[in-house]
Amino acid sequence: MSYRFFAIPACNPGAAEAELNQLLAASRVLSVERQLVAAGEASFWAICVSLAPGPGPLPDALKADQGSARRIDYREVLNDADFAVFVQLRALRKSIAESEAVAQYAVFTNEQLANMVRGRVRTLEALGAIDGVGPARLERYAERFLAVLQQALAPA
Repeated sequence: MSYRFFAIPACNPGAAEAELNQLLAASRVLSVERQLVAAGEASFWAICVSLAPGPGPLPDALKADQGSARRIDYREVLNDADFAVFVQLRALRKSIAESEAVAQYAVFTNEQLANMVRGRVRTLEALGAIDGVGPARLERYAERFLAVLQQALAPA
């Protein structure tokens, strides 16, 4: 478990609030403790976030509602480097879907692609641990997707 601490100005939360929201969206949050520190115009929220190791699932607020087709903008969910890898995975998925004449989501969903990137997946076991990725998908697609992930996520 790890902790992150934030001091978010009460009057102009802007950037600090965005940083906190990005962390919460991309992490497995165990708890959030907050306390208003009253200091007139310098008042702020003191926030302690305890995190479980590893990437978290996408928050329910970002998932499509049952029966609706809300779209997630993964540029907002992923950081710039992760989004670049996500784009590579989408291109591979599109190519495979076209060659097999199936819908792109039948190969992998956007959420599964995002979880591959956020989880820094580089092994068959890690890929198989993603929700909805079973033996059939592993057998058909794992080698190609892992090749892209291993190259894109290799240490610089």
